[in-house]
Amino acid sequence: MKICIIAGEGNLPILLAEKNKDFIVICIRNLSVSNRFKNINYTVDMLDFNEMIKIFKFHNIKKLIFAGKFYRQNDYIKKVSQEVKKILDETKFSGDDSTLKKIKKFFEKNGFEVVSPNNFIKHNFKGNEIIFNKKLHNNNSSEYLKNTINIGKKILDLISKFDIGQSIVARKNHILGIEGIEGTNELIKRCGKYYNDQLKEENTFGPVLIKLPKVNQTLDLDMPVIGIDTIKLAYKYNFFGIGFSQTGLLIVNEKEIRSFCEKKNFYLFCIGDQDQFE
Repeated sequence: MKICIIAGEGNLPILLAEKNKDFIVICIRNLSVSNRFKNINYTVDMLDFNEMIKIFKFHNIKKLIFAGKFYRQNDYIKKVSQEVKKILDETKFSGDDSTLKKIKKFFEKNGFEVVSPNNFIKHNFKGNEIIFNKKLHNNNSSEYLKNTINIGKKILDLISKFDIGQSIVARKNHILGIEGIEGTNELIKRCGKYYNDQLKEENTFGPVLIKLPKVNQTLDLDMPVIGIDTIKLAYKYNFFGIGFSQTGLLIVNEKEIRSFCEKKNFYLFCIGDQDQFE
């Protein structure tokens, strides 16, 4: 039984394809480029679900993996079916999770199973694990990191019911920003600029990014991802570190991430399912 990767923007679909040469790849036009893949691949407009289904049936595809970053489109192409247009109209002002549930239901109705990339990419971070440069570490750093993450986690869990962002930037009791439609990297830039322009002082700790799946989130289509580019971007903007969930989140380029953080003294904290820091 063959599997197809629906490839959005970023390195995740490329990594998945490299590890699974027998997977078919559908590159979403303007988000993913076919020459980055050695697998059998096609390029399709993002909203052309009917063309995708033709490809699935031709290759006897039964399982789908959505991987990478996808963006909403308001300008419907001519090939969009009335059924797809109805989904888009119904979710025009919905959160991402509500929209993705309807898309998942559409493909399941047509006989395809949507599976999570987490079935194929695993990380080795353990709950309550902290990564840092041991030569530069001090106990105040750990206390600041855990207190800040605890506040951010409580807020993210609380706002999950509103189906908004998966990430928040905090500096102990101060919330610098909550992820909106712009995505994690733009959140880092926005909050990092504000911190560096307005708040940065000598011998003080920088902001912390906390990234978690929403409570009851549809992880098959929209599992949060942290890769080396996100780590380097946060470091560039003088963030202190990142807290992330042990489960329900993908780590890409783990070996490179660990090495970078240990050399640069950029803190990573893996939040276990039961972690509380009070």
